[in-house]
Amino acid sequence: MDLFYNICIGISLGIIGGFFAGTLRLAFKKNYNEQQVAAAGHMIKIVANIVKYLTFLFLILGFIWCVYFLILGAVMPEQSEYATNMSQLIVSVLTIISIIFAFFEFLRRAK
Repeated sequence: MDLFYNICIGISLGIIGGFFAGTLRLAFKKNYNEQQVAAAGHMIKIVANIVKYLTFLFLILGFIWCVYFLILGAVMPEQSEYATNMSQLIVSVLTIISIIFAFFEFLRRAK
């Protein structure tokens, strides 16, 4: 667990450093031609579509398994704590996936 904690700290520091480096980069912004802008927009659209279908897949699978754990907890009361924990884990993962989807959808519609 200590290794995972250190990885999370490293990633957080990297993101903060990248944020400040990006701020400096915005100060010295480069102008792109129309072809480069169109190519980037096309790539974002492709990635957004892929992420959309993966998100729907994971939402459907998450729904199926949450229903399973709901029934498991109702039928076998001694397993209710396990079922609750697994359902919370599934919902947490689906929340992260949905946030990623929303980010790509925002990028796609911003253009």
